[in-house]
Amino acid sequence: MSEEQESDKKVNGGPGITTGGNVTFGDVSGQVAIGENIKIRSIEQTDLEELRKSLLAFQEQVAHLGLSPNFQNVVNGAISAAVIEADEYKPALSKIKEAFESALNTIRKAGKTIQETSELYEPATKIAQLIGVSLPPLL
Repeated sequence: MSEEQESDKKVNGGPGITTGGNVTFGDVSGQVAIGENIKIRSIEQTDLEELRKSLLAFQEQVAHLGLSPNFQNVVNGAISAAVIEADEYKPALSKIKEAFESALNTIRKAGKTIQETSELYEPATKIAQLIGVSLPPLL
């Protein structure tokens, strides 16, 4: 007679936390997270207003970096996308994070750093704090 291993049993998910092997969920509404070390971050309305202000301040100060027009357009486009998402009824922080990181990467590709302009560094650190990312060193 063979014994069924605990990890081989099928588990049907429901409300609350469900663990086990071969987990099946029915119709899901709301957030779902699968994997290890999952962190779900949300933002309060007051923080959202601060995020919008910081994104606009960041965008305004990009001009002081002396980027070529093409690089500046890409950075401004990414930040504009983040501002537009922040204005949504239920903004997706993942989209804001992606747009902000894209802007930072473009600045880096252009051979510049946000630390070159203190007026740019301040809103960048505030944005990073609000969306839960860390600024890379020498950015």
